[in-house]
Amino acid sequence: MPLLKPEQFEALSAETGFMLYLRDRPMLNYHFSKMGEAGWKAMAEPDENTPPNPYIKRAMAEHLSAYNLPEFANRTVPKRAAREFLKALKKKRVPSWVLAIAPYQEIQEVGGEDKK
Repeated sequence: MPLLKPEQFEALSAETGFMLYLRDRPMLNYHFSKMGEAGWKAMAEPDENTPPNPYIKRAMAEHLSAYNLPEFANRTVPKRAAREFLKALKKKRVPSWVLAIAPYQEIQEVGGEDKK
């Protein structure tokens, strides 16, 4: 059997996380089903009186990091880029579509903007 070309290997390894996710999907669905109606409701409609836990998103990204899924990719925004983004945002020079995809909370944390 011939060896894969570098481009073929890259294409295959880029999808490894998704293949692992498909492999583990029955287990993930099982654990999700064990949460029950109360767990699903708590997940879908969190209590408004309880502040959101800031560690959940990062903990889930760490928990699923082996899958290399893009939605759980460990993003690190460079400090300079975060500061420039916040300056542009204050001057209203950032298009609205960028705000929809930018990790704004992470940018605030890295850029050092005070939350008001």
